[in-house]
Amino acid sequence: MADQEIRQFIEDIQSKFPDVIPLMDKHEECEFAFRMEEFANLTTFAFNEQKNADGLKHLSYMNLKLETASPAEFEYIDTYYVEHLFWKATPIGIEMGWPLVPDKLKKLYLNFHGQAPQIR
Repeated sequence: MADQEIRQFIEDIQSKFPDVIPLMDKHEECEFAFRMEEFANLTTFAFNEQKNADGLKHLSYMNLKLETASPAEFEYIDTYYVEHLFWKATPIGIEMGWPLVPDKLKKLYLNFHGQAPQIR
């Protein structure tokens, strides 16, 4: 049941954000966690490239999804999307992106990492 639910969630992401498909396709179809992490990467890359509108669309989608998420979907948003955000961020990506993260997603990030993303 949860697998089918997550598969549908990922398919919805792919239909709304087709740029993520090549990133997700690097992984087996059943590797849902890695596929969700690729959506976090796409968000991060958007901020790295100063495509703030694109990154904001991803964040807005996930923030809205959080409001109606099932327990399985919530886990994927928290564990595989939010925790992975800014993993491959550049200093400009953090500077541009972090202020745009909605409060609910920011809280999840801070709960896991204990601090805002750090410029390395």
